[in-house]
Parts: sequence; structure tokens; C-alpha cells
Amino acid sequence: MYPTSPSALCVCEPSAITTRIVPCRGAEGGRNPPYNFHDLLRDLPPELQRAVHHCVDQCRPHIAPRPYTSDWHEELYHEAAYAACRAEATYDPDRGGSLYQWGVRVIGQHLKRFCDRVWASAKRECDPPCDEETGEAVEYEDPTAQEPFAACLFACALRQALQSLSPPDRQVAAWHLLEGLTERAIAQRLGVSQRAVHKRLERIYAHLRQQLDG
Repeated sequence: MYPTSPSALCVCEPSAITTRIVPCRGAEGGRNPPYNFHDLLRDLPPELQRAVHHCVDQCRPHIAPRPYTSDWHEELYHEAAYAACRAEATYDPDRGGSLYQWGVRVIGQHLKRFCDRVWASAKRECDPPCDEETGEAVEYEDPTAQEPFAACLFACALRQALQSLSPPDRQVAAWHLLEGLTERAIAQRLGVSQRAVHKRLERIYAHLRQQLDG
């Protein structure tokens, strides 16, 4: 037998129970009561009272998300009571199925959407790690944050190294490094063999490495 008294509906202390209005939005023809969820549950049909308790238990109310560590159980009953109001207003016995089954369906779907939304929000609000000694938030260095600066510095150093080449070698290096021409394309521009370009580039790269490492 499921309890229906206010003291049996929540694991919270009686002094911690707060009153909340449970609106029945979109429940045409249903009750729109100006009382708290304890009163609403007591006035619901027994089948829907059982459906509320069943659906809340399925949500594992003993495991609370961060924003509701002290009142998660009560919050689930608030949401379940609102959904039960909608279930009563929309129940059609001619469509088959009992009021209890319809209540479990409506309340269960509503609680699932509510829990998914709350748990997703709780995961995004996790506290950052703190230093054990100072208690200050630990800031982690982004290993990719310096990549644009490193690339810019390398490009400047490369341009300086290119200036140390002879004008013909500088042109060949620019074609290969900056324009992305292949050895064959460079050979066609110079009217030489691809092998000759390959050897020339090897010599150019050896010189550039020496300049950059120095």
C-alpha cells in the first residue's frame, strides 16, 4: 500500500518541506489546484497516486544531481504531481488501458525529460579542480594555445634564412616551400631535369637547417 500522507511522501524533514504551486498547463478540463503537491497527490485517484510513487522510485531519488542535493526527492514529486494532473485530464478510457498505465506513461515521460535536463546541466556545472594546499582553482595550460605563435615565429625565421640564399636558390626555395610546386614543375620552369632540382633542393634545405638551428 503506497503512503499518501504528506509526511510519508518525502524523505526530507517536515520543517524542510516547502510549499509549491503545481500548475496544470494545457490540461483542459482537469484540475488547476492552488495547493501544494501533497494536497494534490491526496486528491488524485488512487491509480495515479500509485503511478506517481512508482515513477519517482524509477528515477532513483536517492542519487541527487548537484543543484538538488538537499531536495531532489521533493523536486521529483513536484514534477510527478504536475504530470499526474495532466494524465488525469488527458485519460480516455475508450482507448484501452487503465488509468494507472496511462499515468505511468505520462508521468514517466515527463520525469525522464526533466531528469535528463537537470543531469545535463549538473554535468556542465562541475567545480574546477583546486590546489590541495591553497584551495585555488588549477589552471591547465592549453598545449595548442602557443601553436599560432610558434608558427609565426618559424615563418619569420624561415624568411630570414631565405634571405641568406643566393637569388636563384631563393627563388627555387620559394617555389617549393611557399607555392608548393613539385620538383617536376620546378624542373619544367628551369628547363632542367627533375634529378637536378632534387639535388639543388637538398643543398638548399641543408643550408636552411643550418641557419635555423644556429
